[in-house]
Order: sequence, then C-alpha cells, then structure tokens
Amino acid sequence: MVLPAVRIKGKPISIKEISLENREMIAMGFEETSSSDLPNGLSNEEKIILMDLNQWQELIQSIVSVGDSLNNANDIIIEGELKEIKLPDDNPKGVATIVCSKTEYYKEEKREKAQKEKPERENEEHIEQKSQSESKPKSNNRSVKQKKKDIAELHKKYDGVCQGCGQRCDKKVVSIKKKKGERVIACPDCSQKKKRPKFRANNNLVKWVAQTSNIDEEKAREELEAFPSTYALVAFGPITRVYWSWEKAGKIETVFVNHSGEIFNLNYKDGTQFLRKNNKPKVEYKSKRMGRGKLFIQGDEYRIITKDEISVDEIEVPEKFLNSSPRREKVMEKINYYKQHKKWDRDVVVIKKDNKVELADGYTRYVATKELNLNKAKVVIVEKANS
Repeated sequence: MVLPAVRIKGKPISIKEISLENREMIAMGFEETSSSDLPNGLSNEEKIILMDLNQWQELIQSIVSVGDSLNNANDIIIEGELKEIKLPDDNPKGVATIVCSKTEYYKEEKREKAQKEKPERENEEHIEQKSQSESKPKSNNRSVKQKKKDIAELHKKYDGVCQGCGQRCDKKVVSIKKKKGERVIACPDCSQKKKRPKFRANNNLVKWVAQTSNIDEEKAREELEAFPSTYALVAFGPITRVYWSWEKAGKIETVFVNHSGEIFNLNYKDGTQFLRKNNKPKVEYKSKRMGRGKLFIQGDEYRIITKDEISVDEIEVPEKFLNSSPRREKVMEKINYYKQHKKWDRDVVVIKKDNKVELADGYTRYVATKELNLNKAKVVIVEKANS
C-alpha cells in the first residue's frame, strides 16, 4: 500500500545498513525539527527513512561540502513516499517508513539567502538572455553530460582507483587527468598536485573506539589510521573529507578527516556515533598566572581561576552546543580576524570540573579554532562563584 508523498526536515538519530529484497539500503531513524504532513503522535523510533547507498553518499557529500559533519546536520530534508514496508526482524522497526526519492542539505541562512536572491537573479537572467544567446554558445549542458559520462566510464575502467596515489574514490570526487598521454582518473589530492595527508587519529577517538570495541588503544589506532587508505573517499569538502567502507564485515562504516589528516569522528554500521561527551580526558593545569575578577554567563556568576593555553582536544563540548551550529558568517568572521591579527579577539571560556574542562562560552571561536586546525587554545578557566 502506497501512501501520499511527504517532505520532512530534521536530523538522523540512528543509522544502519540493511539488506532488503537483495538490495543494500540505509535505514535511518529520523527526528523531525519542523512540522510535516506525517501522522501526529509518532515517536522518533516510528519514523524510518530508507535510501540506497548512492543517495546516502550524495547526502554525506552535501553535508561535508558546507563544512558540517553528520553529528551536527540538523537541516536534512527528505522527500519520498510513505509506504508500509515490513523490515527484517533484526533491523529497525518503524511505522512511518519513507522510501527516499530526494535528499537536500544546506544551512537555514543559505536557504533564506537563496530565496531572497532568486527573484533578482531571475530578472537579471531575463534581461541578459538575448545578449548572452547572441554572444555565447547556446548551452554547455551537452559538454557537462559528456564529462560526467567520461568520468563514469573511466571510473569503471580503473575500478575507482586514483592513478596517482592508488586511493579508491567515488566517481563524484574524481576528475580526469592525463598521464603519459592517456586519460585517467585522479583523486582531489592528485588533481591539486598535493600529497595525500598522513592520517593520524584523534586521541579521544582512539580511546572511545578501544572502549566500544573492547580492543587495546594501539590496535584501535592502527585500524583508524589504516581505514582511509583501505576504503573509498566519498566526499571532499572545504574542511572535511569522508571515507566509507562498502564491506559488511568490520564495525566502522564512515570516518571524517580534516585536510591535515586528523581523523576526528566516525560512524559505526549500527548507527552508533562518536560524541565528545563520552570522553573524559584527564587535564593537568600548569597555571601561568592567577586571574582576578568575575564574569557572568547567561545570568550565572563565575569566578576566574586562571588564564592558560591548553590542547583543543582537552575541551569537552556540552550537548547544548552540539545541538546547534553557529552561523557560518560568524565563524568566517572569527577565522578572518585570526588570519589578520594572528590571535583571537577574546579567549574561550571553560569551566573546570574535576579532571576536565568544559566549554562555557565562545563556541563560535572554538569551531573556528577547529577549522583552522590549531592544536592549542588560549582559555579563561572559571568556576561557579558559589562552588
């Protein structure tokens, strides 16, 4: 029985690769962040999105292309048909099963800007249409289609392997280059005449993988750092690249890497995701000088303990920050300020709790620090005034 087509917006809460009618699919639990035409009263566990692996890779690529990760992607739009489908017994169960026909992701402010600019852009195109048609070729649609066809053929010929460095790639990230007079496919690194980065796993991620997989940290690090070279590069954005395993064996499905080579996040095949709140690294303080005074954060009074410079990886980010993304223009404003002045306009504020520090204020600067791949951050360490 096929029900009406639907359009919903939200974020994934679980992800699992399943086999349905001899097809490999992604079953995604989905939490809505805006109203939709789905039946009222459905819990999140009752909303299951089904998509094929190509749709999944396209979604990941669109998220990465704007500098986001799957954990922070709250504006995913899914269009599809609502169907009554019985999933295998060992797979997620859902009442509202949506078979995906289209995915879309870009941040709310970009969407609003695009909507505002659309009438003006259409008007400009209408005015210039005649002069453009007289002075330029009619269309390059054919050449674009031919290029896509050429890439698809070469990708199949070389089994998706970059002929420069040997990296296996999805066809969406490769380009055509000439090697010894022959056309071949090249990964983004080789296309830009850059060396593939040396992969290194974030220490907190290594500890988490070791704990959740019941293996020692050395083995966890080896598996993480070997993953990108072993499996496929499926997305390449301005900040992040994504590698994906097509094999049913193995626990890790997707890893997220910045362009300096740091593996900072991952997804397991059962939908489990690495979150910083699960890690509790021990922090040792070497105070440079004691601070004096107090400050207020959201109406609460805090006492300044000291100012220091600590590793960015030591800063834990509370759930309230992880559930919201700072506006992109604000992040770029901070990045540009740092590039111009070689310092931040203000330090990040962190709260000392037992043997860890937790972000209290300055999330936009924290995100900018991560995007610039800075290892250290200057912080103001505070504690509750009444503690």
